[in-house]
Amino acid sequence: MAEIRLIDIKEDILSENQALAGQIRDALRNHRIFLMNLMASPGGGKTSLILQTLRRLKDKFRMAVIEGDIDSQVDAEKVIQEDIPAVQIRTGGFCHLDASMIEMAFKELEMTALDAIIVENIGNLVCPAEFDIGATRNVMILSVPEGMTSPSNTR
Repeated sequence: MAEIRLIDIKEDILSENQALAGQIRDALRNHRIFLMNLMASPGGGKTSLILQTLRRLKDKFRMAVIEGDIDSQVDAEKVIQEDIPAVQIRTGGFCHLDASMIEMAFKELEMTALDAIIVENIGNLVCPAEFDIGATRNVMILSVPEGMTSPSNTR
């Protein structure tokens, strides 16, 4: 009888990412920098939450934002209008950010001058959750676009 031979590509890719994410987490801990990975579906309110957070905390903490997007940089433009450093990662089709992308973004920031970094991950609820980016905390915004059911629909 023939034998199935398995090549588990995903496992190898994710294990390399996991190792780099661990190195990022260690470096952040050593520099005492908080890294939040913010995820939500497109239009879920990520950018609005980030802008309000920056406005409320920028006088207390030295902050920066890493914006992930497939093709746009409009959210990074909104962040820099708040006088906060921003790095745009344009993935060109990838539906997630991974640890190597975050490591590249760190090279564009003055890490010794930061207390906190917010990563606005790609607007997708499937891919981003799979990839560890070395965040101190992962945060998910869940949104119900249709809103509440009206009383006339509950009968």
